[in-house]
Amino acid sequence: MTARFTPVRTFAAALLVLALPASLAAQGNLSVQGLGYPPGQLSARSLGAGGALGEMDPTSALNPAAILEFGAPALAMQIQPEFRRVTANGKTANSSTQRFPVFVGALPFGEHLMVGVSSSTLLDRSWQTTTPQDQVIRGDTVSFNSTTKSDGSVNDLAFTAAYEFRPWLRAGLALHAVNGRDVVALRRTFADTVRYGDSFETVSNTYTGNAVSAGVEMFEPDLGGLALSYRRGGHLSQTVGDTTIETARVPDHFGVAAAFAGFTGATIALRTGYDRWSALGHMDSASGAAMDSWDTSLGVEFTGTRFGTVPLAFRAGTRWRNLPFPADGHQVHEASFTGGLGLTLAGGHALFDVAGVHATRSAGIGVSESAWTLSLGLTVRP
Repeated sequence: MTARFTPVRTFAAALLVLALPASLAAQGNLSVQGLGYPPGQLSARSLGAGGALGEMDPTSALNPAAILEFGAPALAMQIQPEFRRVTANGKTANSSTQRFPVFVGALPFGEHLMVGVSSSTLLDRSWQTTTPQDQVIRGDTVSFNSTTKSDGSVNDLAFTAAYEFRPWLRAGLALHAVNGRDVVALRRTFADTVRYGDSFETVSNTYTGNAVSAGVEMFEPDLGGLALSYRRGGHLSQTVGDTTIETARVPDHFGVAAAFAGFTGATIALRTGYDRWSALGHMDSASGAAMDSWDTSLGVEFTGTRFGTVPLAFRAGTRWRNLPFPADGHQVHEASFTGGLGLTLAGGHALFDVAGVHATRSAGIGVSESAWTLSLGLTVRP
């Protein structure tokens, strides 16, 4: 890929450099490098089991064949706040992010065909940091606060069709429109307001791309199941105004999961996925090109318990993965432990899922990050 150095690109690059703090500790996040943090396109139900149910879960936006699990018209939505703590050079900084990572709708046509639409967050780039700085202006040392804010994400909008060929075999296809917008703003607030006026600069980036995916599920009711999915990424472009400043490809994704249901009321699942993030190259990454990563999880779901007349499901799991964008040239590693609860309400017409995730992130550069994530999901069926 050949970058085109236009005035717009030069201004955008300059502002990005200005927006990057002098050290990672000042930026305050290991997880939000480059184009941002990948939530994983997982629902609250899947997160409760560490993500292990993702390939077989209709409320996750991974496997096109999984929407047949709804069995009826359905609408699922999710809210997911994250609370982060970063420690570097003996100092600790806290931040939080509010996400709406997954929305899924599905409608059956006959007994074997279901179509659906989903919107999920592929990469989230929402963060803000304020750093005190000094600068020599006309021989004087001037103090000011530099506030950098990024507000945006790259989203995956998928149109899906799934068909049940046999009671034990399901397959699905999906067309993806990948799009997003990110506004990077830099504000300087001077202590001496008499001689210096505050400054404010912004750059708005737009991302547009496409992809296609396919998935399959195979089940044996008394034993368990196997699920596979593959997404082939297409063209991805980054524009500022009406000028294209970078091109790349949407990352390919492959996922496979196996579930064992041989125990009464319990399902044990193992899932792994591979994301070819390197297809993004250096797009909006100042600390190195994006890196490919594995995402592996192990989880369990217990069903059959009731609270009065309300059916309950309990979930627990663990997850290991690498994040796509390096910090100071080093890949960021994430390990998490999860737990969750599912409630069936309104006679089966509403499902409420809650999951708690504790994650630790490191890159071997003397900076550590931990995060608590609360994921709340609601599925409504007529």
